[in-house]
Amino acid sequence: MTGNRHIIPTLVRQLIRGERMRTFIALEPPADLRAAIGELSGALDDLMPGMKWVKAANIHLTLRFLGEIETARLEDASVAVAGAAAAISSFDLRPTGLGHFGSPRKPRVVWLGLAHIDNLTELAAGIEERLEESGFGRADKPFSAHLTLARAGRRPGPPPDWERTRAAASPDWPAWTVSEVCVIKSTLTPRGPIYDIISRHELSANP
Repeated sequence: MTGNRHIIPTLVRQLIRGERMRTFIALEPPADLRAAIGELSGALDDLMPGMKWVKAANIHLTLRFLGEIETARLEDASVAVAGAAAAISSFDLRPTGLGHFGSPRKPRVVWLGLAHIDNLTELAAGIEERLEESGFGRADKPFSAHLTLARAGRRPGPPPDWERTRAAASPDWPAWTVSEVCVIKSTLTPRGPIYDIISRHELSANP
């Protein structure tokens, strides 16, 4: 992901033209956790050949997907996120084991679960409440605390060996202290999505 200073001129042009932007709200894992996830994905690629693995640099924890919104509404979204972030103190998350959506034999998504999520759930609920107050529609899906690692590819592979897959997952993940929330622009390309951070919003510093 890139910093917001690189996309300000683009945002200004889109705002003038009244364009729409694919947008979501998320937490960014620290670099060492991303590196550990990248190593795990590489190890699991041979065990789950039918899956398409998310690049380590693009790993994030989605709090709310906004979809295609008018560029003029970015300020409303950012204000809502800032208010929710200011109401929550920084907190720690602990990655746990692997899980999946869909059939174990043909998973649609492979994800990394998280523990100690009470504050995370409260943060997501606060963002949802403030977005609704700002005129954004209700989320299509309830919040689910996980990091997406892979999605099913176009050509399905053999059924995964879940025993070997879970054994390969690291039992000792790097620490993750959450201190900010990001509003992110997503640009879909043939080579995969490109994410640009539009704004960052710090959580309260008070424990």
